[in-house]
Amino acid sequence: MSLHLGNTDADQLARLYRSYPLQRLSYGTVRDYCDSVENLPNLTTSGDLKDCQRPWVFKAIVATMQRPGKLLEIGAGEPVIANLLAQVGHEVWVVDPYDGSGNGPTAYQEYRRRYPKLNFLRSTFGKDLSGIEESSFDCIYSISVLEHISGASLSNVFAGMRRFLKPNGATIHAIDHVHRGNGAAWHLSNLRQMIRGFGFRQDDLQDLLTAIDQDTDTYYLSAEAHNRWRGTVPYAEFPMRVCVTIQIVSQAQTLIAIDAGSV
Repeated sequence: MSLHLGNTDADQLARLYRSYPLQRLSYGTVRDYCDSVENLPNLTTSGDLKDCQRPWVFKAIVATMQRPGKLLEIGAGEPVIANLLAQVGHEVWVVDPYDGSGNGPTAYQEYRRRYPKLNFLRSTFGKDLSGIEESSFDCIYSISVLEHISGASLSNVFAGMRRFLKPNGATIHAIDHVHRGNGAAWHLSNLRQMIRGFGFRQDDLQDLLTAIDQDTDTYYLSAEAHNRWRGTVPYAEFPMRVCVTIQIVSQAQTLIAIDAGSV
């Protein structure tokens, strides 16, 4: 999926979402998805949660960051959003090992060729990352990445964000969350650690999860998307679950160090 804009289109998108309403802790909605289909149609073709997540992250960054900003995407895979952000005037760095981990891609050289505006670091993200300066980024963000990271690795990601964000920087994330069904208990435990690391209260998360249940506008993973995700695994071994997107807009000064056992 490659999306290239002319200068006029890029400026129009930047103006459209410059005042986009954001909450610090929220969830994906059908309203936002429909807006994305109308205004960012090339970002809504995956048929899964990313159709909600990719456009929302783009909108959130446009609404939060002055241009030109210095941005870093954690685990970009194919860096579609990073490229779009570069087209609207940001300096964007992509940090991804491109080794297939987490079912991610390995097409490192192809992406370097396809997206020449981007700066690539072929590595996992954490506090010991080399090749970039400390306290140098206006925003660090991720799309459908943090739910794959837990324990000491998650602690390292938060330590990296604290190290490489500017003191007044922001961090923006769209996180897959299994709300009910197989894996829900693990996802909730891991999400609680993230929530603490971003500086929210556990009560904030509980209020959000209650709102998700009560809101008819909540964006869910569809049965069709689940079936593609299941692949060749027998359905009895991979039954349907309720999956939503958790949306985070946090600030560098609110980030808290977490450890593998903190909740």
